[in-house]
Amino acid sequence: MAVFAGPAACIPFLLFSGFFVNLSAIPSYMSWIAWISYMRYSFEGSMVAIYGYNRPPLSCSQPYCHFRYSSKFMEQFDLADSCYLWPLIGLLTCFVVIRLAAYFVLRFKLRHVRA
Repeated sequence: MAVFAGPAACIPFLLFSGFFVNLSAIPSYMSWIAWISYMRYSFEGSMVAIYGYNRPPLSCSQPYCHFRYSSKFMEQFDLADSCYLWPLIGLLTCFVVIRLAAYFVLRFKLRHVRA
């Protein structure tokens, strides 16, 4: 069952991570999915690490390159005002919450198996 349930549970997190749909385009009644998505925090953190903090312009052999400046990447994904601290805090929070949930579920199952 986990072969089918695992990917089906990850698809909403992937859709609302900011890669496919910009965070500003997500309707307000579905924005909570983006806030609990660990993929959003990992995507945002990697984008800030690669293209943030006023990186120098990229080399380009074309006369016009729209993405020559790294700030254009950040604007494209609505991450122009992002900093590295919030994705880090979000990923650590997701890590702790998932570990605690797994611990309590396993503890609950172990108590019911023994009884």
